[in-house]
Amino acid sequence: MLSTTFSIYHLEFYLLLFARIVGVVSVAPIYGTRGVPRRVRVGFGLCIALIVASIVEYTPLNYTTLLEFTILLIKELLIGLSIGFASMLCMTIINLSGMFIDREIGLTMVTAFDPTTNASTTISADFYNYLVLVIMLCSNMHYFVISAVCDSFQVIPVGGAIFDGEAFYGVVLTFLREYFEIAFRIALPIFITITLVNVLLGVLAKATPQMNMFSVGIEIKLILGLLIMVAMVIFLPNITDFIYGITEDLVLELMKAMY
Repeated sequence: MLSTTFSIYHLEFYLLLFARIVGVVSVAPIYGTRGVPRRVRVGFGLCIALIVASIVEYTPLNYTTLLEFTILLIKELLIGLSIGFASMLCMTIINLSGMFIDREIGLTMVTAFDPTTNASTTISADFYNYLVLVIMLCSNMHYFVISAVCDSFQVIPVGGAIFDGEAFYGVVLTFLREYFEIAFRIALPIFITITLVNVLLGVLAKATPQMNMFSVGIEIKLILGLLIMVAMVIFLPNITDFIYGITEDLVLELMKAMY
């Protein structure tokens, strides 16, 4: 049931809600891209915080000075930034796998400016990144981000965050191990194919030394790599679903480490 009562204490409570939500919206995938204006993010965060404030039960805040209230605001902002940053990190797995692919097929030097991240990335990384974003939009990934921050108020009450450094270290260490492993598994078909091509070219270079296998190998690896990338498009929904699950697990583990 929506609450309609309001007082100065509810305003303080609302500010803490807003700090957590705007932290998520400012860095999370889709919402935190540079294509979304800052005013839109802030306005969207204000609207979501207003809805959440009407649903979440008000609890008195445990502070007595302005400094303590500021600390509460910073803690709530850190919770939101942690959830949004975790979601964004899971999306960079696709970028890393694209860089692995470009290194194998010889497109490392071909880079493009990505306006969403304000950085230069390789072509394959951009290709996979935008395809996965489209699939996530079609599968309501943007709803998951909002659902996660709203559900976080049930796991971590407002003003009740306790940051466990050891638990954070375990979560980050586990994720980094899986980060490189998943990215390599996505690029594994191209990696295996290019390795076999290199072996074959080495044998041919020994058998026919008069042929310039280096110049021939560049075209062969590029063509085969592009063909395999096109063939791998059918697996992108499965890859997206897997990254979606990794994002859910990482966000859940982070919330457990903060309460």
